[in-house]
Amino acid sequence: MLCPDRASSGPYLDSAHGNYTPSPGYGVKRNPTLVPQLDGYSRGNCAHCHEQHASIGGAEPAPTGGPSKYELLANNFSGKTTNLYAQSDDVCFYCHTTSTATLQSSAFNNYTYSITFGGNPDTTPNNIFDTFNSTSYHNLNDVLSFAKKTWSSTFTSDSNPCSACHNVHIAKRSCGKPSGSFDPTKSAISKPSDHSNLWGDDSPGERMSNTTLYGANYQPPCYYNLTNLEPDGASSDRATQADKTPDYVKFCTDCHNASNVISSTVLGTLKKIDWETGGGDTTTSGDKHGKNSATTNICIDPPYNSTSSCTTSGLGKVLSCLDCHEPHGAPNSFLIRKEVNGGVINTVGTGTSDYGYLCRQCHMDDKDYNSTSGTANRWEAVHHCAGDYPYNQSMCGPCHGGGGGRVVCGGGGGGGTANPINCSNCHYHGSSRTDCDYAPTTRRTF
Repeated sequence: MLCPDRASSGPYLDSAHGNYTPSPGYGVKRNPTLVPQLDGYSRGNCAHCHEQHASIGGAEPAPTGGPSKYELLANNFSGKTTNLYAQSDDVCFYCHTTSTATLQSSAFNNYTYSITFGGNPDTTPNNIFDTFNSTSYHNLNDVLSFAKKTWSSTFTSDSNPCSACHNVHIAKRSCGKPSGSFDPTKSAISKPSDHSNLWGDDSPGERMSNTTLYGANYQPPCYYNLTNLEPDGASSDRATQADKTPDYVKFCTDCHNASNVISSTVLGTLKKIDWETGGGDTTTSGDKHGKNSATTNICIDPPYNSTSSCTTSGLGKVLSCLDCHEPHGAPNSFLIRKEVNGGVINTVGTGTSDYGYLCRQCHMDDKDYNSTSGTANRWEAVHHCAGDYPYNQSMCGPCHGGGGGRVVCGGGGGGGTANPINCSNCHYHGSSRTDCDYAPTTRRTF
């Protein structure tokens, strides 16, 4: 007699896929008009995802093509190495879509992080399938390859890449945003190193409010067009909102840390990320958006400073990975969100000066530094004039490629202009002035 491995139903009934109460619930249910063999099966029933003998009632329900591993309605993953993905490339896409025919009754939306937890009024894309077909995305084949290599006892060639971050039998729906309720005690994510448990549902150990790890230094960004803060815009109190935010740092650095070498089909070898180490400007110090700290002072906007100013009061802040990045996909390079710290940003492309529109969501550009004559997305003031500036305002050519003469700090004009330097030339995970400076030091630049 063959027995399935670790088959159980207990937590499933409390999961998003298994939910059936209060009636009608929102759990999985294949559309009976498309799949008449399943008409009468209750919402959340296992048969909506699993088909014994690759048939129900003597016929195979749509999508056809079985049998598939784990008795699934379709193959877990096709092995496609790059997007654009088709619906048949991942079994999850059969329900988590609105742009193509969904098998779920009724259709539902899965919005991006910047919509759901940042309040972005631009509610596109509104489903997981389209999000993974964005310009920048978590490559599903790369995700599964890394999970198999790193946690081989949990993930195999037959696994679904989405399961690296989600356990479909226990994942819960925490949020009905952009409208509706938010319950931080529920979670949809599981660390790949701890696949059998949810992550982020326990306070404070799995939240950004964990004072053992972050003290009082995690500052949630602003919700769209409000002084109230993410993840739900319900309060402006830092501690309250931090305790609603899962510890995405610990979650993401299960993979993206200072040790793991991660290969990307599209990007090559990814930068290592050290969010845990302090040390200021030493050669072994960590990222300054993590637990490391800016050195002397910083020109920063609210809520990281009470006002837009160059002071020491903004030092020591810790960011969460999802304050800037989307987990699934984004139209901007490197999964950069469309809404950051309360405002919608321009498209951010690799190797373009548009990256500054991301930076200025928190850092002061010339427009913030001199509101009457400064220019948005111009960064002369913080690099040449403001406290703790790194470069003297002379000899423009060696860095700026020979353009123009000196400019007036914060004025965006004056004695001439110089060719801009793309932010990403000098600022990225693990970067320091040794990477981009004609007078190198070990000063960290991210």
